Amino acid sequence: MSTLDLARQALAKIKRDPALAHVADDIDLIDDIGLDSLETLQFLLELEDALGTRIDYDRLEFQMLRSLRTLATFLDGAPC
Repeated sequence: MSTLDLARQALAKIKRDPALAHVADDIDLIDDIGLDSLETLQFLLELEDALGTRIDYDRLEFQMLRSLRTLATFLDGAPC
């Protein structure tokens, strides 16, 4: 399963909305989905579990949450 798919599943779980498992790649997690600070943290921790890795929070920038695709690219280790 791709990082994007895992991110969608984590998003659907955190927001308790199964429809979010099918959102577009360019969805803005803050403005479009409405993740607050606690939900954002829960989402990122859920992603860590799903991916079996640790997120480098020192490198993670707020702008990376403006696109699900950008976040997935960062998590996959590619330059954003």
